[in-house]
Amino acid sequence: MSLEYCEIEGNERIDEDFRRIGTLLIWQKYFLTIGGLWPMERTYIRCSIWTVYLALHLVMEYIELFTSYGNFNYAVISVLESTMQSMVFIKLIAFRYSKTLYRLLEAMREEFSGDMCDNREEKKLYLKFHQLSRWYYKLSVPYIMCGATLYVGRPMITSFFSGSFGDNSSTMVFPFQIKLPFAVLDMQTYMITYAYLIPMVYLLACQNAWICLLITIQLHICGQLSVVEYRLRNLADENHFSRNSHTIFKSSVDLHSRAIWMSKSFDNNFHLVLLVDLVVMTLMLGLISYIIVIADALEDSSTGPVFIFCGFATLALIYGYCIVGEALSVESSKIHTAYSECMWHESSGNFRKAVMIGLLGSQEPLRMTAGKFFIFSLSGFTNVI
Repeated sequence: MSLEYCEIEGNERIDEDFRRIGTLLIWQKYFLTIGGLWPMERTYIRCSIWTVYLALHLVMEYIELFTSYGNFNYAVISVLESTMQSMVFIKLIAFRYSKTLYRLLEAMREEFSGDMCDNREEKKLYLKFHQLSRWYYKLSVPYIMCGATLYVGRPMITSFFSGSFGDNSSTMVFPFQIKLPFAVLDMQTYMITYAYLIPMVYLLACQNAWICLLITIQLHICGQLSVVEYRLRNLADENHFSRNSHTIFKSSVDLHSRAIWMSKSFDNNFHLVLLVDLVVMTLMLGLISYIIVIADALEDSSTGPVFIFCGFATLALIYGYCIVGEALSVESSKIHTAYSECMWHESSGNFRKAVMIGLLGSQEPLRMTAGKFFIFSLSGFTNVI
């Protein structure tokens, strides 16, 4: 009786979790809507304000980068900051106005509100990937927010705990290497300027929010593929000449076609953005490692711990891409195997023809690439490291 009760409770939990799959997109929507960056809403004025803010910040950073000579360590930090924030700016433009991203999110929303899965086993298979994206979001967003806050608050925290806060102009250090159009000579000007830089915490966290959104889309595709494989493998339990088996096969092909469209649309439109991500984050890992090594030689005592924190964050973002790319390749390869093992030789000629089309469509695994040449996978992650 207890086993039966546990089974009923487990089934109810699966149904409840599946009903709440749309909440992940709602969380991401709320976070990105703060800056008007959610592509499915017409918050263009808010987005323009944040875009101008970031553009002005980048101008000040690049002026400081090109006018600073004689201090190599200072230049390394300046390069790290300017490349990181340039990547945020590129994503802001690419994702906010992307029609492809809009269509992909709309397709996901339609599937969440429709009958994407026919039974609890299919729901369970889909939830395996959906829970992975939920956990990645839940863990990465607080971590990145904490890291961005530490980075922006680093100079003030260091001077406060060292007891030199506000003593002289040498303690009036800002968290970014920027060329201000005015001189900071008093504490009031320093505090106002520092407050102006605080919104960068949100923009730096948006880098992670966009990555979480891409990972959510890719894991949704993996969930679709997992359901398709399950349906194809269970065709062996059906009479291939029955109406039911043909209905199941048609629904499998339709879902597979939709997954292929989503995956290829994603790769065709975002492979250049992912290439920028890969190059910049790999460069950042190298620069962060250098800064950690020479941290003792820098004036700011908090530089080492903060950059170690940021290094792990960068590594986690790259790993997120690679683990999702690996899952996409593996799940799409399973589809090809499932087509070849679905007892097609015992079926009618029309059924065999349909299976052949499915085999041809699944012959090449779906991939998530950077620049159409680097394939995100676990082996690719080891190459980056």
